[in-house]
Amino acid sequence: MTNAHYFDASLAAFISILLAHIKQDDLEAGWIWRDASGHLGYISASKMADETQTQLIQQLQAEMSAYFREGGLLDLTQPGIQSLLNSATIAKHAIKLASAQTISIRLVDRRIIGTDWLNPPALGWQQPAPARFVFASLKGGVGRSTALAVVATHLAREGKKVLAIDLDLEAPGLGEMLLHGVEQPQYGVLDWLVERQVYGHGFDDGDFLRHMFAASAFADHQGLLHVVPAVGSIANQHPENVLAKLARAYLDISDAEGNSISLAGQIQELVNRLSKTATYDVILVDARAGLNESTAAALLGLGGDILLFGIDTPQTFASYRYLLSHLASFSFDDENDWLLRLHMVHAKAGRESFQQKLFHDRAFEIFNEFLYETRNAAQSEETLFPRFGLDSQSAPHYAWPILFDSNFLQFDPLSKASQLDRDYYLATYKHLIDGISALLASDESN
Repeated sequence: MTNAHYFDASLAAFISILLAHIKQDDLEAGWIWRDASGHLGYISASKMADETQTQLIQQLQAEMSAYFREGGLLDLTQPGIQSLLNSATIAKHAIKLASAQTISIRLVDRRIIGTDWLNPPALGWQQPAPARFVFASLKGGVGRSTALAVVATHLAREGKKVLAIDLDLEAPGLGEMLLHGVEQPQYGVLDWLVERQVYGHGFDDGDFLRHMFAASAFADHQGLLHVVPAVGSIANQHPENVLAKLARAYLDISDAEGNSISLAGQIQELVNRLSKTATYDVILVDARAGLNESTAAALLGLGGDILLFGIDTPQTFASYRYLLSHLASFSFDDENDWLLRLHMVHAKAGRESFQQKLFHDRAFEIFNEFLYETRNAAQSEETLFPRFGLDSQSAPHYAWPILFDSNFLQFDPLSKASQLDRDYYLATYKHLIDGISALLASDESN
């Protein structure tokens, strides 16, 4: 094993070398720069003494190997640096050094992909706008889309006006679950993203939007259930074009002023525009599984309540450690206490209470490790957040169980309508439906 630094240790090593030459206050007043390849640099708030800079460069070149390149030390007096910082996403990070000292830094993390993960969670939905719920999972096969179809049908039959949007572009499903082939709208989310790319900010999508949704008969004339599929019926006419569209759907675009709009910004624009096509009570969004760019757009950019699906396996909790540790880098405040919008869902849960408790306890461990303790540390006299214990029923980790039911492993209500009979699905999905209904009732009473 060599002494070379690799990605996970590089940032702490870089900061330790900086601290050997400059004061901690000066370090925290500046910015750490990490480029798209992972190379590190430092932007100081004021010009560094020539001798200090020379010594620092020599040590960084000797000890940081490939992670430091010539020209990696900058300051605000140099042309273009301030405008560069003004256009960058800057996140605060607490970095633990090898000495066990913790340093707070401002990190400019430049990325070619994954930039939407740098944006803090959007403000949560508030009336009179329709409620928003994002169905998310980090592993596939947990029944996330099936659960959304069940909840959408139930709410519509309760008299709600529901808009269901499929953002799982690479594994679409909602349209096929809730709409007969002849009912499928001509276009879907994928089609809108591609046309937005081609036409740019001049895209007049009024007529296009009207051909992106269709009414599902499963509402049974009680409320309304509009479904926006990931791909429209045009994909059946031209299936050879779907992969070509996917290759273009995730690209940034420019607005009229030339500013870049990421996928999250585009998805936010689309959902906002779709939400105005009718007077909806609730919007349900099916996010793609995993930690990709479209997942960030749904989880962070829509201001919705996030339902985090998982089954009781080590893979589930390993994956959620990655997500929650990243979310811990975002700040909490009274205006945007986004933690309260996270809700764990125990998918394919065992019927015994001890089985559900095991999942509940494991969820508490990772929420407490990454989010509860961080949020508690942010308390002040002006900002008092509710504290969550193991048995706090309002806490994000307190999972809503969806009981394992082999009858829903092959979900196809279009050919087996009994799967969406009320008594049939309530036996399995009651806790999830009750949880969402309680959140809707709470908002209506405020």
